[in-house]
Amino acid sequence: MPVDPKDLKTPDAFVERDPSMIRLTGVHPFNAEPPLSSLEKAGWLTPNELHFVRNHGPVPQVQAESHTLTIRGLIQRPITLTLKDIMTYPRHTIAISMACAGNRRKEQNMYKQSIGFGWGPSGVSTAMWTGVFLRDILNECGVRPECKYVWFEGCDKTQKGAYGTSLPLYRCMSDHFDVMLAFQMNGEWLPPDHGYPLRLIVPGCIGGRSVKWLSTIECSDRESTNVFHDNDNKVFPTQVQSAEQATQEGWWPRPEYTLYDLNINSVITSPAQGEQLDYNTLLQPDKPPHYTLQGYAYTGGNRPLTRVEVTLDNGSTWLLADINTRHDQAMQALQPTLARLETPLDQDKPRFWTWTLWELKVPITSLIRASELAVRAWDVSQNTQPEKMTWNLMGMMNNCWYRVKLEWDRAAALAVQAVHPTLAGPMTGGWMDRQPSQDKTPNPMQATQKTKPDLPWYTLDQIASHDRDDDCWIVVHDKVYDCTPFLHDHPGGASSILICGGADTTEEFDAIHSSKAQTMLEDYLVGYDALVKGFSSSLSLATALSSADDDTVFLQPRQWLDLTLAKKTRLSPTTHVYRFNYPGRAAFGLPTGQHVYLKLYDEAKKMVMRAYTPSASGLGWVEFVIKIYYPFNDQPGGQFTTLLDQVRLGESVPAKGPLGEYEYLGNGDYCILKQPQPRAQHIAMIAGGTGITPMWQVLMEMVTNDLHPPLVSLIFCARFKDDLIYLDALEKMAAQMVMTAFISGN
Repeated sequence: MPVDPKDLKTPDAFVERDPSMIRLTGVHPFNAEPPLSSLEKAGWLTPNELHFVRNHGPVPQVQAESHTLTIRGLIQRPITLTLKDIMTYPRHTIAISMACAGNRRKEQNMYKQSIGFGWGPSGVSTAMWTGVFLRDILNECGVRPECKYVWFEGCDKTQKGAYGTSLPLYRCMSDHFDVMLAFQMNGEWLPPDHGYPLRLIVPGCIGGRSVKWLSTIECSDRESTNVFHDNDNKVFPTQVQSAEQATQEGWWPRPEYTLYDLNINSVITSPAQGEQLDYNTLLQPDKPPHYTLQGYAYTGGNRPLTRVEVTLDNGSTWLLADINTRHDQAMQALQPTLARLETPLDQDKPRFWTWTLWELKVPITSLIRASELAVRAWDVSQNTQPEKMTWNLMGMMNNCWYRVKLEWDRAAALAVQAVHPTLAGPMTGGWMDRQPSQDKTPNPMQATQKTKPDLPWYTLDQIASHDRDDDCWIVVHDKVYDCTPFLHDHPGGASSILICGGADTTEEFDAIHSSKAQTMLEDYLVGYDALVKGFSSSLSLATALSSADDDTVFLQPRQWLDLTLAKKTRLSPTTHVYRFNYPGRAAFGLPTGQHVYLKLYDEAKKMVMRAYTPSASGLGWVEFVIKIYYPFNDQPGGQFTTLLDQVRLGESVPAKGPLGEYEYLGNGDYCILKQPQPRAQHIAMIAGGTGITPMWQVLMEMVTNDLHPPLVSLIFCARFKDDLIYLDALEKMAAQMVMTAFISGN
């Protein structure tokens, strides 16, 4: 299998991947699931290339010969083992289904966006894992009595450091849970995406506990403090509505919301999304008088599933599915594969680590009368799936009834089409994706918005003409708003609205505003975007956004233009100079004292946008000094800067501008909101850390171009001395020019 061309320009250019895998977070990092139809066709055992993948960063290039595992902490005999050492312990092969905690998350995201990306229903796979039991190694190391947890960490390098988590000691040591250190998958060495050369396998748990590229085990008296353990794989109560709230109110470290065992889940795989059920064909004499529904079901904790049920009438009655036939057929078909395994499949005791593939033969006449199919499963504890979803902040463990609509296809006689809830990742489709939709549970935030059906529809050229400070319209989610009365009250200043005047600003608005702001916006609704209704416009969106008053500069106030990262220079452990190039030799075009927007996209494909002031610019280039706010303890880190830290040389960051209320004109002259102000004789400046850049920009203008600069006082502080950037230059500037006071401190 060759390397997918999509990966050739990424750090994963050495990893072979099936091109049919659905990428959920763009090209890199690789997070993917197979098409649901491919998962069903593969059967009980998932081929390695179709097994779902969850990566938090680049795949490490590890050599099995040199890889080691260090075991330390609260043990009598710390040790470092090679892979060859590990393989001397008794080997076992166990069939295990692994599922991501976010499996089926996109259904939750269609109801209300969580902070996770859109897994479809194929975030689950089954493989035969070969390795050694963790308890055999820990017993030899001698775990001390005060140990309560075991920490695990890989050798991968993500923006937040190596991925890590922990398990309670009892789970690691119990022969009921079969926790393994695995080095083979389906009889082959682990693929790079699945942890080569060594990974942890925790049966019955969410996939996030099975650490890949395992390099460190530590026995401890408390849970792991790794940022991924603290800030991922949690299910909070529904009243926790944002990551900020979770941080401020202390939800992240609370152990009762940490996920371990999988919950009960089931999905319908046949009929497939978009499959046509032509009753004229199905009712032919040579055809069976039934259609075979198929799907999967699973649960965690080594608990067996006892039954799977399907309803054709929204839960009034239930039909019992067959959960044995497909398993028996799969075991028979796998006998040649099992015979070739170097380490035979363990069959010494009952284990319930794998999914159940179910089927149900439904009379054609029953399907004709049905408008929807739904499935639920039950386990030995008489637990079952809820009818309706419960939204949570991280969108995890969604396991409500899986519903497939059966809709009449008017293009054919007596035929219906199967419509699943969603399509994975960035793909659109499914019955939850329709607007408007009576099937989709309404978002409470949307329900509070005002509707004014009698308002007019505006074409793009009509909207584009309202782009001035005395007449400013914007479009957000296909609604047209007159923001002119709000310009002077906007907390971010009028310029951040004017820069989007006369254009669709949905993405920018959603990136930096809360639902409260969306509700406030409704007071300024004046109409609707005519493109939604199908009206034509003589002015294309591209034309509307690319118009500019000055074609001799790079920056355009209404068009995102790419800056290409050319150099990254470290000033301190957290502060860097980012130098970007752009095409041509035009000046950057930023008035002194103003700033620009930069934007990036997070894992959920949501735009994150922030304003920055360049520290320097020239023909064809611009520099920014930016502090990266890394995650620390309970703090999740800077939303934009952690994304910027991942940008590699040669990659692009879109920019738009200028914006800002203040502009320095020279020699003490300045304007606010484009209105000239009395000449300043003395300017006072206060700056902290990288917040010096707007001051630096004005000071450089004074030093370079002013004949009669004003007096300047500057107070410049930071938490650490390393964050006092430009300190030497500022001290020299204070000695030779117009500063009456220059105070720096930390």
